Amino acid sequence: MHYGRKHYLILGFFLVLGFITRAQDTLSSGGVEAQSYSLYTQKNWDELITFGNVALSKGFDYYYLRYRLGVAYFEKKKYRVAATQFEKANKFNSTDETLEYLYYCYNYTSQYERARWISKSFSPEAIAYTGSDKLKAFSFATLEAGMGETDSTVQFNNYYYEQVSAGFYIKNRFSLYSALTNFSQTDFRGTTNQFQYYLSGKVPLKNGWTLNMGLQPIFRGYAAKTYTIDSIGVLAPSKIPPHPRDSMVYRDTTVTSLGTAQTKINLVGAVSITKSIINFDFTFGSAIGAFDSTTQYEHYFGITYFPFGNSSLSISETGFLHTENHYATTHTSLLSALTLSPFKKLTLTLSYLANSGGNLIENDGYIISGTPDFMVARFSFLANLAISNTINIYGVYQHQDNIEFHQHWPFYYNLFAIGLKYIPK
Repeated sequence: MHYGRKHYLILGFFLVLGFITRAQDTLSSGGVEAQSYSLYTQKNWDELITFGNVALSKGFDYYYLRYRLGVAYFEKKKYRVAATQFEKANKFNSTDETLEYLYYCYNYTSQYERARWISKSFSPEAIAYTGSDKLKAFSFATLEAGMGETDSTVQFNNYYYEQVSAGFYIKNRFSLYSALTNFSQTDFRGTTNQFQYYLSGKVPLKNGWTLNMGLQPIFRGYAAKTYTIDSIGVLAPSKIPPHPRDSMVYRDTTVTSLGTAQTKINLVGAVSITKSIINFDFTFGSAIGAFDSTTQYEHYFGITYFPFGNSSLSISETGFLHTENHYATTHTSLLSALTLSPFKKLTLTLSYLANSGGNLIENDGYIISGTPDFMVARFSFLANLAISNTINIYGVYQHQDNIEFHQHWPFYYNLFAIGLKYIPK
């Protein structure tokens, strides 16, 4: 009796499976339309998503099915997946409803340039409904200051920087970001007073592509010193794994003369392109930096994954291949980052960078090294809090392991920075 009942259960399972399969195989255009519309009016989003994807896999693909799937994903707050559905629907039939949903999907996933670009296609009714006619060209401004504290206080003084920046939109077609930075530091080799201007642009293209460009001239005032090394210390422990500190630490220097300050102009440029595919962003880019007698070349590839289909969580990995002076020596680096928004007004970012040697150029030419010393490892933590509708406050902490360029001794910096961001209504 026991075995007979088991056989009946197995037979029943396959009969049900066969029935479902036949039912799916016999789906008709009218049946798909009726069922998807019924689930849509009932706001049964989970079943609509399941049924809609089955219908798509069977070759049923038309405006209303894509539109209803987009609404279902939107209501589930899976905005990146919803955007894909609305983009497909828009190719069948461009309507105000589809464009409005796309506009909000892009805004809710921080694709602001793409949102503004699509608003140019709005009808007067859609413009009034979304308020896109009130969008301002000026998007934000920041004021930031930071200090880098080092353990090698005999060789290096702490460094300081101040920065002001602003973002703009040009005719709702693309965005510009500009930043002015003043950097100063004194060490055993000389005194640096550096002024930097960074300009970048982000241009949305068709089919989920985005072009990113960055340019940064650096005006470096530097007064060199003549010095001697008097003594050698002991081995220093590694501050961040996996880098082993196996060099001797020089702990004393004597400056014998101070040179006259000279100003040199350095230049950094970068270009990258990003492809968005549902819950993934893929970025390919290259950068070049001309620093005094050294030229740096860099190529990188990054993947960012949004597991929930929105901006509440993202995980990214970026690999770098970089070199100096015509590829004489090539180095690799890996940057891992995690961004989390536990609630609407708070964003946290953790990152870790491991570098095999040489200096990096990051964020489309925005982050550079102002010294010949190079970083071998870096841990970063950033917290951003919206304290009102127009004001954000943010703080940054970094611990960075470095290697001195000439004598190759290890040292580190602890960076502390704070900033205010103003976003107009």
